[in-house]
Amino acid sequence: MNSAIPIHTLPELPTAQLAEFDVALLASLLEQAEAHLNRAKTIKASLDEAIAHRYGDRAALVRNENNKPTGIIRFDDGPFVVITDLPKKPEWDQEKLAELVGKVRESGENPDDYVEVSYRVLESRYNAWPTTIRKFFESARTLKVGKPTFKIERPAGRGGR
Repeated sequence: MNSAIPIHTLPELPTAQLAEFDVALLASLLEQAEAHLNRAKTIKASLDEAIAHRYGDRAALVRNENNKPTGIIRFDDGPFVVITDLPKKPEWDQEKLAELVGKVRESGENPDDYVEVSYRVLESRYNAWPTTIRKFFESARTLKVGKPTFKIERPAGRGGR
């Protein structure tokens, strides 16, 4: 395979053709792609920071003038419209919620009408449970898997870094 293939041409090639490339070429292209991605993330972070610096005070003023402490606001800068979002990220005290849900239930109301209750089990804790407890909870557990990822590394001493 051609070892001098320009990385920018990869999206034009069929996946099956890419899969046939020599492993050394795949490793090299992957390293280049990761370097480009890291550089792009750094550039994007710098631009985001500069834009926040440029418009932060004005956005705060517009929010204050419109009595809108969160959410999306818009304002003009010359021929451009600047759109900024300050999302709400509420956090709930789980113990307090459980106490309040109990009080709602005690009053004769259905707390399901007001509150969504969810449970989660950390996989590390599940794996540490005694077998009898794990078997008891097994019917409530579904194991899904994510998309596989692959890395290609050069072994040390074989032209590696």
